[in-house]
Amino acid sequence: MAKRTEADRSVEVEMMPLEISSPAGFSVADTGLAHLPHLRRYLRAMLQRLEKAASSPAALARDAANQEVVDRVEIAYADLLDSLPAVERRSSPVRDVGWMVEELRVSLFANGIGTAYPVSEKRIRAAIAASLAPGVIAESWFILGTYAF
Repeated sequence: MAKRTEADRSVEVEMMPLEISSPAGFSVADTGLAHLPHLRRYLRAMLQRLEKAASSPAALARDAANQEVVDRVEIAYADLLDSLPAVERRSSPVRDVGWMVEELRVSLFANGIGTAYPVSEKRIRAAIAASLAPGVIAESWFILGTYAF
C-alpha cells in the first residue's frame, strides 16, 4: 500500500462536510437569541476538526469514526422530524434535540473546546424517545435537567 502524503490528507479534509447542520437548513434568524453565542464555539470546533483530521492518518480515521456517530444521530433526528406534525417539529423540545447534535459534534471533534452541557449519543437517543412519548411536546419537557440554554 502506498504511503499517503500530506497533499492526500489535505484533499480528504477538504472533502469533509463543514456545515453547521440542521435538517431544515441554517439561518441566523432560526438560531434564536439563546443559541447565538454558541455559534462562535461551533465555528471554532469546525476549525479544530479540520486541523486535527489533517494531522495524521490515525486522526483522519478517528474523525471518520466520530462522523459515523454523528450520522447515526442525525438519521434518528430526521426520523423524529418526519414522524411529527409540522407544528411540533418547531417546538422547543424537538429543536433542542437538534442543538444536542451540534453539541455532540463539539464533543467528538473538538473536545477541548467544551460543550454547553453533557451530551452523548445515548442522551440524544433518550431525548428523541422522550419526544415521541404522547403529550411530551405539549408538556414542554426539559430533558437536559438543570442545564439551561
